[in-house]
Amino acid sequence: MSETIRNAGTSARHLGNGFVRTVDGAAWLYAQLPAQPPVRDAANWTDRERNARPLLTLLPRIAELTPHIPFAGRKAMKGFYREIHILAVSTPEPFVPSGKLDMASRIRLQREYDNTAVHDRFTLIGVRLSTGGGKERRSVWRRMLGALNTITSLDALGIVEDSAFDHDRDTIAQLFQDAGCTIPSNAMMRRALAWWRTDRKPEIVPVMVEHEHMHTFPDYESCRRAARFFDLGGDCRTWRDHNPYSYPMTIVSLGALPFEGQDEREVQDSDWAASLLAQGRGGGQGALCLSVRGLLEPGDMSREQIDKDKENVYDKAMQQAMDGHKRNVRVAGELAAVNDVYQTGERPWPTLIDARVHAAIPQIIDRPTQVLYPGEVSLNPDRQEAAFQDMMIGSPVAFNPSPVYWPVPILAYAGLAGRSVAGDDMGRGAASDLPGALLGFTEADLQPVYVSPFESREKHDPPCLLVTGATGSGKTRVLLHIAAQLAQLPDPYTTKDGVQHPRMVPYAPHVAEDRPHIPIVFLDPKPNSDDFTGFVRKRHGTIVRLDSPDANGILDPLRCIPDRMRTDRVQTAVEMLSQITGGKHGDRARELALTTIISYGTAHGADCLGEAVDMAYEAYMARGSDAERIDPLVEQITPVLRRVVRSDPMFQLIYGTRHGGRSLAISQGLTLLSAGTLNIISDKTGSSAVSDIQRWVVRMAALGATAAIMGRNGVLIVDEAWSLLGDEFGVGLVTRMGRLARAQHYLPVFASQKVDEFVDAGLEDFVGRGLALGMGVRNEGGSTGESQAQAVCRLFNQPEDGRLHERMMHARVLDTESEAPDWQSLYALFDPADGRLLRGTICYYMGVDGSAIPVEVRISQDLI
Repeated sequence: MSETIRNAGTSARHLGNGFVRTVDGAAWLYAQLPAQPPVRDAANWTDRERNARPLLTLLPRIAELTPHIPFAGRKAMKGFYREIHILAVSTPEPFVPSGKLDMASRIRLQREYDNTAVHDRFTLIGVRLSTGGGKERRSVWRRMLGALNTITSLDALGIVEDSAFDHDRDTIAQLFQDAGCTIPSNAMMRRALAWWRTDRKPEIVPVMVEHEHMHTFPDYESCRRAARFFDLGGDCRTWRDHNPYSYPMTIVSLGALPFEGQDEREVQDSDWAASLLAQGRGGGQGALCLSVRGLLEPGDMSREQIDKDKENVYDKAMQQAMDGHKRNVRVAGELAAVNDVYQTGERPWPTLIDARVHAAIPQIIDRPTQVLYPGEVSLNPDRQEAAFQDMMIGSPVAFNPSPVYWPVPILAYAGLAGRSVAGDDMGRGAASDLPGALLGFTEADLQPVYVSPFESREKHDPPCLLVTGATGSGKTRVLLHIAAQLAQLPDPYTTKDGVQHPRMVPYAPHVAEDRPHIPIVFLDPKPNSDDFTGFVRKRHGTIVRLDSPDANGILDPLRCIPDRMRTDRVQTAVEMLSQITGGKHGDRARELALTTIISYGTAHGADCLGEAVDMAYEAYMARGSDAERIDPLVEQITPVLRRVVRSDPMFQLIYGTRHGGRSLAISQGLTLLSAGTLNIISDKTGSSAVSDIQRWVVRMAALGATAAIMGRNGVLIVDEAWSLLGDEFGVGLVTRMGRLARAQHYLPVFASQKVDEFVDAGLEDFVGRGLALGMGVRNEGGSTGESQAQAVCRLFNQPEDGRLHERMMHARVLDTESEAPDWQSLYALFDPADGRLLRGTICYYMGVDGSAIPVEVRISQDLI
């Protein structure tokens, strides 16, 4: 085998519950730091504080375990300092669909995303354990006595037995628990022991070491092939083309930061670790692993050491200044700044001293400036293997080219922990996960994001999902991407015999489901919209065009609202005809008159409004015994309605004239309800009868679809949903849907570019989740004068000076001349040279918990 190939092994064994023994006999206890909230996608400083709190709580308490020895300095006390190890891992591994999905959906997603990688992202913190324990730690003499007792705990090989660490192990475990840390799983520890391996079941495999970088391999055979390839003079930069599951890796060492005692809120790059670990497409470095090792020194001891260093340096600086040299003047200034922090009246923070910080970056790094780190960077030529080994759990190698001395806040606010996750299922097998559609992958950490139609029913959250974005932002394609997946999802509340269950019945893991699929209605009211008929038909969906010849009366209230809702359909019909025939503010007498007319027709078997009105008209004009039950208004409005229905094709949709005409029947699966060539979206300020007819066509399409899926755990998606809110009738309709959707077991999804209208209508209480897409540089203002981007932030309680607001206003390209893509934009990005898709649409997933996480949506090629 080539001399550059090295066996990459671990120097430790995990014995369970985070307890680790090393080859040199040491014992460590590891725990997982809380993963929420993320730092990269923090909404505000409060989120940053919450992320930092575990380390701010834990590290000072670990430092307090150091015994106090009067008059002893740092050199004498180092042997008593606690050694800690923070290991942040973000290793790519093949995407595997969520186990909450049915088998057919898992197979389909596996096929569509076969070459997609997700990242196993977590952060561990370990503390080296001591034998003995208890309060006697504060006495050095008791500590020495404990060391003597340790000798009696040695086994035949001279290794201290596990039980000798029990007391200290319990102490550290309690500190971990108090700080919110959790016990790592066996799978997590296996990954931590082999973090460079791109496999869901990592095992130790060799690596190849070169002068300035390394190479990793997915298995032994790839390693052997690589050895032959390089022995024959192959270029390592092309090896990835031969084996896509291996990659080059550079281990860089991170040195001192420009810390001068500022408040972390004032330091631009205080989240340096989060930037290193975030993926490149999300503006980060994409580091695979970040390792921080060092001794934790109590703050009081750090303060004493700084006093000594300051005096020595000041003396040298003064002497040099007198001699005309200024080499130590800068150092003296830096020490003065640090001293100001440690000399405060409060107890100073502990310091991580002699710290070794290494990052594994999955690319060949030629220059330190390629690394997204605000401090000193060492590339470690000819020392790659030593730095690599120093990152390992339990490694006996200590490679320290540039030791750092960091007070605890530098670590706590760096973003070492924190994983950007979103959605109703994150693919990690949690008990709270729900089946749904794969929206995409988080931009920063490549975590899968699923959107479930059952979230509100299961967790009792507000039922509506609002999707915002300007024209051209990709809203419709994102919605169809979701709809097509949900339409193939079996109803988890229904058996194959159609029996409804009050609680969700999980899918069988390895058996094809024969339950009915949930119904999905996609209402596209835009005239001459993009032709998605091929996409829908390919997925065995149904297409209903409102401009088709057989659409007469398809949205008539008497036809599309079921008989079980008889009172609702008559009331809706009365409201509709009252507004169309009497104006926006129809009087009470007209409504009562229309009630008698419509009720007479329905009582005599009419199944559409035109038939009902005609029956009442004929009975009234015949002056028979039933005439007194019918209001005289029928004689006035009937001729008018007959003329309008003959001349207006839109009115024909909501005012049927033929008995037994087509009804809006929604079967299982996907149904596209398209306006076709009809312009059914009215101007908001329009007050004519034509505008009222347009508004009622959109409303009845939404109402009819809702009635068809009600109680079936289905989904109604309304594109350009602002068209529903034209007046108080429309606001009342959407409010009613938001109030009743959860109890009626369906999910309303509203997509709109005019977000301010939802805010102005006071519908925030019904919106639980949201997807925010790009608004563009124009970002037109709404009726209140605020921009649409501001309205999005207000609706979802996000700061208007945050990253979300800024990114929503970025255009697709940096400038129109070069057409270079703007990677901060939320729009899909294309190569200006060949039109190739570089990155999918980014949408911010707005969670019920108030989080806003950017997600890259990778949609089907049929929709691009």
